Amino acid sequence: MTSGPKRRTACVSPSIRVEWSTLTEKEKEAYIAANLCLLNAPAQTSISGVLSRYDDLVGIHAQQSNFEGGTDLWHVTGQFLAVHRYYLHAFETLARNECGYVGRIPYWNEPPDAGAFNESALVSEFGGEGFKENNYAIVNGPFANITLHLGPGMANTPHLLTRECNWWNSTRVGQAFVDAVNARTTFAGFQNLLFATIHRGGHNAVGGDLWWKWQGDNETRIFDLEGAGYETQAEPKTGFVETSEATVLHMFDVLPNGTVGQVLDTQGDYLCYTYI
Repeated sequence: MTSGPKRRTACVSPSIRVEWSTLTEKEKEAYIAANLCLLNAPAQTSISGVLSRYDDLVGIHAQQSNFEGGTDLWHVTGQFLAVHRYYLHAFETLARNECGYVGRIPYWNEPPDAGAFNESALVSEFGGEGFKENNYAIVNGPFANITLHLGPGMANTPHLLTRECNWWNSTRVGQAFVDAVNARTTFAGFQNLLFATIHRGGHNAVGGDLWWKWQGDNETRIFDLEGAGYETQAEPKTGFVETSEATVLHMFDVLPNGTVGQVLDTQGDYLCYTYI
């Protein structure tokens, strides 16, 4: 489904999202402190297995990403890009409203680090890569020796935060892949190639601005959902439903449920931000 450009109304002064390396040391400390705040705050959802407010966010993703079980709503469906955009908005909302974060939301410009995530300055500032003899548990930096609770799946299984960088996977966020994705002229082509390459290559480190850049190249792309795909991985008893602006994005009361249409424009009536 493709609809024409709509007039932007409410977003007069968009917040600015910036690359991590451009933050000052104080800004970096404030951002990390907000994450630690969420890790230490008690859970507020009824999701099974969650203990912290950060777990609430992890649980939202886990509950709706069971690819092996055939119930993945977030990755092999038409809401893939929209729901992850809304998900990041949920994180920002909690960081600001519950942990007092007032800084800018950073992203990681991955291509310069492609093939060498373990040498990345950003990864180093988040504790670096763990040691093999410790099962890659993080023992340095602000997240050293942190115990996580959720996973695998929805089980409550206390385990240390680990990080192992895979050089081959990280090559798939290189500039050649970024250029190939941005060269796609249809929404379906853009979404499918992004999922198969950059998303898989740096699954937990996607910068977030690729869709924004692609949309910005042509104003008609802001509300373009042509060929997005179905709302669900498996076919419901009532039959497949094509993803549309009315497709509901579920956030388990961390935020009110939204719709795909609400988040298509980052400078519209609901979201209000841009990237530099």
